[in-house]
Amino acid sequence: MKIAKGFTLSEILIAMLVLGIIVAASVPIILNLTPNKNVIMMKKAYYATENIVHSLINDQNYYPDMTANCIRPDGTLKDSGVEDCFYGFDYAPAGIHIPELGAAVTVATTNKLQCLFASKLNIKEDLADVCAGTETIVTTMDGMSWKIDGLSNGPADGTIQIDVDGINKGVHAYHITPTATPTSPTGLCADADTWSPATCNSALTARAKKNFDRIQITISRDGKLSIEDNQEEFAKIIRGEVKLMGDDDDTE
Repeated sequence: MKIAKGFTLSEILIAMLVLGIIVAASVPIILNLTPNKNVIMMKKAYYATENIVHSLINDQNYYPDMTANCIRPDGTLKDSGVEDCFYGFDYAPAGIHIPELGAAVTVATTNKLQCLFASKLNIKEDLADVCAGTETIVTTMDGMSWKIDGLSNGPADGTIQIDVDGINKGVHAYHITPTATPTSPTGLCADADTWSPATCNSALTARAKKNFDRIQITISRDGKLSIEDNQEEFAKIIRGEVKLMGDDDDTE
């Protein structure tokens, strides 16, 4: 009778060793094929901001072109706000009509831009509260948190801060409280109520530089966007110098 032969112990161990080597070599490749969620969301946030700002600055109902009123007979330019002369987002009368709110509502001059900006986002909060200035941090349906009360009208540049994975998550986790004195701060920021990336940069670790999740975009009164506040990594993402695929594991 013919006896069937099986694998010897040494053959099994060799096979397991080879399989282990193959798996170990494949892990980096698999990780590099994984979408980097933060990078994708940052690009999404930037281009959404760009599109919204472009649509608003060119909306004649909200920001009419008053260039003709800004030129004196001698060719010199008037200051914004003088004799019906306004530049871009400087034009900020109250009582604007917001279609999403139905009837015309009275919006304070200082809240106009943030109200209009929020109306273009798909937010979870009540838009009326944003337009009234009582809600300054909003969350979009994709989970990003937007701090929009820095969008001031007038000659000063405005800023918008975005945490792409939401409040209290990721590398730049933080704790927001309604009280004057923050409590239970978490994450890498020294001040729990601080959104500014510059403040957080002093605590940036290798992990944070790789997986940072909070960005800031500056908006000028003429509708131009800029990336400031020592955000070179964010600037690289927008310039296309950072790949969309790769490990974004949030571990030390």
